[in-house]
Amino acid sequence: MVCYAHTLRGMFDQWSNDEDMSHGFLVPIVILWIVWRERERWRALKAEPSWWGLALLAAAAGLQFAGVLGVGLFAGSVAFLVSVAGAVLGLGGFAWLRALAFPLALAVFMLPKLAVVYNQVTLPLQLLASRIAAGILTGAGIGVVREGNILDVGGHRVAVVEACDGIRYLLSLGFMAVVLAYLSDSKPWMRWALLAAAIPTAILANAIRVAAAGWLPPLETGVPHAVCGGFIFVLCLAALMLLRRLFNKVYVYYQS
Repeated sequence: MVCYAHTLRGMFDQWSNDEDMSHGFLVPIVILWIVWRERERWRALKAEPSWWGLALLAAAAGLQFAGVLGVGLFAGSVAFLVSVAGAVLGLGGFAWLRALAFPLALAVFMLPKLAVVYNQVTLPLQLLASRIAAGILTGAGIGVVREGNILDVGGHRVAVVEACDGIRYLLSLGFMAVVLAYLSDSKPWMRWALLAAAIPTAILANAIRVAAAGWLPPLETGVPHAVCGGFIFVLCLAALMLLRRLFNKVYVYYQS
């Protein structure tokens, strides 16, 4: 833990200062709760230490060293997760690693954004959100002119900036989708299904938010903007639960 103090501090700072990653505070709490919730399962496992754990720890040390040399916080945070997996494998064996695979997978949601990937998806999401928002406004009979990621609604111009490009919804909604699937459904594939469904849901929700800001200018900034965002996020969670029921109906249909 001491070796990763700098990395953990960097992760904490990003959760504190980057609104896209504010859900990072919730991730370790949920992980610890899941581990406690399934404590009887862990206690029933027999510890069979594996030397492969040392290999993972060595790989983690290499990643951490690369992060210290300047590769970035992302490398160091991945190294931390790999080292945790290595410790579990080294002390408990493969059975323990398989049992803890889900909590470890959830930990991916608290990793810092990979800058290269983030920069690649930001502009396309901005353009997609503005395009869908323009379509929503046009379908509602509201005149709108779109210029790239800028919407002109009766002289009121709304810019779809990075803070509203869908990343914020996508990361947090993806995390909540997996947790909801874990709590409400025993089928492991449902976690992947809801995670995949969270992507278009987040993009559509962001487009609706942008369209609402174009139609009602007060929703563009301040408290109304935040309240609108929170309300739409709740609607996204409700939509995911409805999709879960739909997926189950399709699953039962094809099983019968």
